[in-house]
Amino acid sequence: MRHVARRLWLTAGVVIGALALMAAPASAHALPQSSDPAAGARLATAPTAVTIVFGETPDPRLSLIRVLDSSGTNHATGKTVAVPGNPNALEVHVGALSNGVYTVAWRTVSEVDGHLASGTFAFGVGVAPGNASLTGGFSTKSPRPTSGSVASRWLLYAGFMGLVGGVYVALFCYESLPRRARPLLGTAWVVAAAGVAGITVDARAKAGLAWGSLLGSSLGEQLKWRAIPLVVAGALLAAAWMTREKARRRLLALAGIAALAAMWGDVEASHASAAKSLRLLRMADQWAHFAAAGIWVGGLVTLLVTIGTVRGDRRLTAAIRYSLTALIAVGVVAATGFQRAYDEVGSWHALFHTGFGQSVAVKIVLLGGLVCLGAYNRYRSVPRVNASLRRLGSAAIGELILMAAVLVATGIIQGLAPSTSLAAAPAVHPLVLTGNDAGTTVKARLTISPGMVGFNTFSLSAADYDTGAPVAGSASLNFNLPARPDLGASSLSLPQAKPGLFVGQGANLALTGDWSVTATIQKATGGVEIPFTVTPRTPPEKIVVQPGGSGLPTTYTLQLPNGQGVQTYLDPGHPGFNEFHVTFLTTTSQEIQMSALTVRVIAPHQTPSAPLTVRRLDNIGHFVADFPGATKGTYQFDVSGTTPTGSVIAGTFSIPVT
Repeated sequence: MRHVARRLWLTAGVVIGALALMAAPASAHALPQSSDPAAGARLATAPTAVTIVFGETPDPRLSLIRVLDSSGTNHATGKTVAVPGNPNALEVHVGALSNGVYTVAWRTVSEVDGHLASGTFAFGVGVAPGNASLTGGFSTKSPRPTSGSVASRWLLYAGFMGLVGGVYVALFCYESLPRRARPLLGTAWVVAAAGVAGITVDARAKAGLAWGSLLGSSLGEQLKWRAIPLVVAGALLAAAWMTREKARRRLLALAGIAALAAMWGDVEASHASAAKSLRLLRMADQWAHFAAAGIWVGGLVTLLVTIGTVRGDRRLTAAIRYSLTALIAVGVVAATGFQRAYDEVGSWHALFHTGFGQSVAVKIVLLGGLVCLGAYNRYRSVPRVNASLRRLGSAAIGELILMAAVLVATGIIQGLAPSTSLAAAPAVHPLVLTGNDAGTTVKARLTISPGMVGFNTFSLSAADYDTGAPVAGSASLNFNLPARPDLGASSLSLPQAKPGLFVGQGANLALTGDWSVTATIQKATGGVEIPFTVTPRTPPEKIVVQPGGSGLPTTYTLQLPNGQGVQTYLDPGHPGFNEFHVTFLTTTSQEIQMSALTVRVIAPHQTPSAPLTVRRLDNIGHFVADFPGATKGTYQFDVSGTTPTGSVIAGTFSIPVT
């Protein structure tokens, strides 16, 4: 038995360590669904306020919206407040905004589960924010579940389950209360209290909340939901051991009910509480899942600790009673768990391709192993419990080790946003580049988020090439697009956030293509230049194809989020000489005044692009580019128009020559 136990503990250590490493970054729960102004919008007049609608109710006391110009100045006035009549929306008033590009930086703490989220999006007043209007979404991020938060949740779940399962076995599996139940229930209470405290400390630190303001916040409400029933349960336990047997059983039963209430309090701060429909039903499903697992696993721990104190038929009776209850509890855990997974994962793809889904999949596999061990105990170990406890103990230890790993997975799951909520706000993966200067004195890491054409955040980390010590000083980026010499160069200053880290925001990557970006770092001993080649990703485009007829060409209309459009067609669309037409349109299909247009084409199965000669067909926004020598195949046309105010409207079209 000792040999088997050592192997099981070793396996459990590996499983728990692997699960802890799975706590990957994820978007949190109060995720943006829409905003006013919309992400990437170009406004004719400046807004007086900025409003963001989230998927969960944010705590306005712990949330913040800032409206920054290109120099980093915050134009928000007053506090960030909830929108009357819509608790899921936050707004902040802004001062007078001049023409330019503005970045909305937001941070929320969910009032439901206390999770932190932050992100950015851009809009323009009088000008388009580069090509940010094509992104059509938000850049969102959240702190990863820390080892401390996962450990705290592990303690919380283990303690609550130990209380519920311990009280159940002590009352319903034995005729008289076993002596060893007292220290076991006391230990479970202490473990649960440590979990409640750890979760609160972790959430408060992430939210940056002062201790004096804790009880008046949503985090304080979550603490009360968990702690008050737990304190009541502790008081009842203490009273129970100071009374006679009959009164003791009544007080223990009340303590078990209080522990179940504490479980409900934890559900109040869980994913189920954020449901937009059938909220109470989903919360009841989550609570039943938690309570049944407590009776199953907490009861097993209590049975193992106490069954050795009884002999004869009372031992067999206790084991059979627990086994029957555990069988029902396993069924409840499976049914409610399936329902919760269906609600929160949403698809087979999300089950295997998101951090949340993968954690759920691991939990399912571990629970499957638990069911197998439970079945072995019921049909092989329990009938022989009078003869020997060895078989029951060996299999039960395996169950408890697997359950320890399940609780780690559950702690990670509670720190991640459900896969279904992530669909509304996809994760943004930045571009990350590394390089060094010609003299190999400084090495640098350039992170560009979201890494798309348009508005981005640029983070430059610089360190001594040999020692790795952070480099202090000043930094800037210089941008040049070799394929478009007519654009000229631009620069962006990166203020120093801390020694060795420089951060700035701008719409310098305004077009698709291979950009030459040079980081200039000015140190006390002199300056260095570090070159990078940056190819920003092209945001997804919505293009409406209208087939031609009766000799008319097929038209391709790029629809922008701000309602404007770019319409193109190739005439005649057959091999030989063609004309590529481009028209820029308003929301009412009127032509937009444009000052210039460039068109580049990439032939089938070729990488280099070639410029086309462009001429105007009118004085507003209709252009044509000559396209001689076309052969059969699909061509990629990159168009980039410039308005009289200097903003850029661009798009990419794939058009076949047949």
